[in-house]
Amino acid sequence: MTAANISGLIELRPARVRSLPPTVVIAGVRWPAYKVHALLVAVLVAVAALLITGSGQVVAWTAGAALLSIWWGERLWVTRRGA
Repeated sequence: MTAANISGLIELRPARVRSLPPTVVIAGVRWPAYKVHALLVAVLVAVAALLITGSGQVVAWTAGAALLSIWWGERLWVTRRGA
């Protein structure tokens, strides 16, 4: 009895080829660009909110909202565009 070579009968192809998101190298570590954008926007929003209101609570909420909206919005945009 001989065994059939199944690997010759099956062709494996990925359903979709996904491209990697653009990256930024910081201290030798690759970061997705959307994370860097989100952090920069959050810092700018925090400084602006601090200058306008002077309230730490307002700064925390506005910077957090800006960070999350940029982070997830750009992440979804990059992954859907690359799909």
